Amino acid sequence: MNTTVNQTFDWSRFTATLRKEVVENKRALLFTVICVYGFLTLIMILGNLVTGLGDGIYEAMETNTPQTFVASMLGLIICVSASLAFRNLTTKTGRTSMFTSPSSTLEKFLVNVLIYVVGIFVAFFACAQLADLTRIAVLSFFRSETFIVPGPINFLNSLSYIGSSLDGIEELSDVATGMKVGVWIGFIANAGCYLLGSIIWPRLSLLKTFAALYAIEIALFIIAAPLFYFFGDFQSMGLWFMEFITGGHFSTSIICVSAIQVVLYFSLAWYLFKRKDVISLKWWK
Repeated sequence: MNTTVNQTFDWSRFTATLRKEVVENKRALLFTVICVYGFLTLIMILGNLVTGLGDGIYEAMETNTPQTFVASMLGLIICVSASLAFRNLTTKTGRTSMFTSPSSTLEKFLVNVLIYVVGIFVAFFACAQLADLTRIAVLSFFRSETFIVPGPINFLNSLSYIGSSLDGIEELSDVATGMKVGVWIGFIANAGCYLLGSIIWPRLSLLKTFAALYAIEIALFIIAAPLFYFFGDFQSMGLWFMEFITGGHFSTSIICVSAIQVVLYFSLAWYLFKRKDVISLKWWK
């Protein structure tokens, strides 16, 4: 059984638990941040080398390719980080250490969310800005009339560039707005999904959660495809979908669906984490 008795929230206990988690895992956390910084630096330098010798650099800057790439990488990194949040549950020693510490289950859960979800957002954008400055410092020695090295790029607003290509189309401006806001909420929802996966399957959580999502998508497709084929009117559905997109409902729908996913995933993750104990890893107990 879970040995944590006091399920209330106390700020001093929360900060003590936070310090404990950071100190005990500082090497792993530091290694993760260094890897993210190194990967972003390498990609940014290579990207500048490829596009800097011609007009490609101007096209990349006009289409906000660097910001879009960073936003895509954030989507990947946040899933990997969230899937590692409860890796201590993989061993009995780790479960014993977690569940016998003098802090409530709520405090333990919030600490992991703060470090591996909120913290990775902050650390990622810090690494992105530092990687961009490193790119400039390294490539500035090769700057010339034929090789262009753009100045610092602001990556803090990277997610707002997703869907920006639709801004000029009046009929699809609602879609662009929904994508910009929905992507932010969607990234948090993805983090919640993989956080849930790390509680259900502490071992190989990333792969198992991805496989589960893929299997669900395939199952839904197998069920929906015959129904649409035999009973669906594709022309009417296509007209309805286009009217739905251009009618001003798409943006609200994206935001609402993403928000529901956030609440669902984090609530379910919290509920299942409360049911964890030292002895068993079974999520249905």
